Amino acid sequence: MINITIVKNKQNIVTIEATGHSGYAEEGKDIVCSAVSAITQGLIIGLKKVLKLGVVDVVNEAIPHLSVTLKNLTESENKSAQILMQTAALSIKEIRDGYPKYIKIKEKQL
Repeated sequence: MINITIVKNKQNIVTIEATGHSGYAEEGKDIVCSAVSAITQGLIIGLKKVLKLGVVDVVNEAIPHLSVTLKNLTESENKSAQILMQTAALSIKEIRDGYPKYIKIKEKQL
């Protein structure tokens, strides 16, 4: 199962973390893992290369584990970052709704 943790500060998402394998299919054929991976990798690319924000990201393919945290952003930067963070969170929730046995989402408030 893929465990997703979404950490919020009020309405703003500050961290999205994904850990584990879905177990939907064997490695290389697992569409659930592939979808979550594409969304989270796209999030990192959008934040770092498109918006050019200094975000903290941790990727460990051996576990697998991916975490993206927003830190020290201006109000304008955070507004742009929230579009990507909220889109990623909603996209993962849509996948979870289609494959509820393979993705668990937990939301935390700071």
